[in-house]
Amino acid sequence: MKLSVAVALVVLALAVLVESAPQDATLTERFNNFQTKVETLTQDLTEKTKAAVEELHNSEFSVNTRNWFKDTFESLKKQMDEAFANIKPQ
Repeated sequence: MKLSVAVALVVLALAVLVESAPQDATLTERFNNFQTKVETLTQDLTEKTKAAVEELHNSEFSVNTRNWFKDTFESLKKQMDEAFANIKPQ
């Protein structure tokens, strides 16, 4: 008998809690909220990625590396032009 009274009280307490709890968002509202959160997340991630790439591109190491390759290529090109300048097509 005590068990049945305890179960009845638990069921009654749950019923009161369910009725007094604010209504949950509908499935459509949940999907809309999820969509908004995903859009915000992707926008933030895009902005952070662009900033990181821009920072890397303008870093001292990148600039020095590009200049070194440019100078090396120009030097190699000049040497090749001088080496093949004496060869005449037949």
